[in-house]
Amino acid sequence: MCGRFVGNFNTQELIVEVGSAIDAFGLTLRVPEFDGPLVQNFNVAPTHVVPILRVIGSEVVVDVMRWGLIPVWAKDPNIGAKMINARSETITEKPSFKGLVPGHRCIVPMSGFYEWNRENPKAKVPYFVTRSDGHLMLGAGIWSDSPIVEEARTFSLITRDSVEDLSSVHDRSPVEFNAQEAVEWMSAAQAPLELFVPDHQPRFSTLQVSTRVNSVRNNDSGLINPVEVEDDNFGELRLF
Repeated sequence: MCGRFVGNFNTQELIVEVGSAIDAFGLTLRVPEFDGPLVQNFNVAPTHVVPILRVIGSEVVVDVMRWGLIPVWAKDPNIGAKMINARSETITEKPSFKGLVPGHRCIVPMSGFYEWNRENPKAKVPYFVTRSDGHLMLGAGIWSDSPIVEEARTFSLITRDSVEDLSSVHDRSPVEFNAQEAVEWMSAAQAPLELFVPDHQPRFSTLQVSTRVNSVRNNDSGLINPVEVEDDNFGELRLF
């Protein structure tokens, strides 16, 4: 699963990442007009509000949504805490998600995400995961109108089985696209579920980070810095 991620990018960085692909699909990009970071959150957690991309007519728009999908029929907003992720393998079967697949697909831009190695349940080790090519991450998502919360819309990140680049840390990871596939995911008349296969997924790089990230009260750029750890083979300190 994915339970925390990082958003630290500005409007121009988002335009550079997806602008050409959006043009290629005959769409236009509508983004907020202001200076400074579009988002600057180094410890995004469920219920946090973040910018996402979705298609409205012939435009790809930047919207803001709350993480943790609350179906339109829900009466209790706490249900969102159980629906931060949607499994790609069952997204067209689960009652809360299957009705959203045809027309409520979105992209969640991220600088990277956190995952914990749980081999030792008494000392879970956090890692910061980024794209190995340095590009902004474009995570697949699904969203719902959610009139019982102030933000009005909520979303889930779609996950898949991890492959070799992350499987040693965790067995699940977000479905992540390149720009062309991201626009196709949002705009195709029928959901392109074939994009979920591992061969379409950009590769990841992992960096061990401080356990400070375990607390959502910590939210600063130092969370994504590498930590020094002892090498079991040589008894020396090295950076991951």
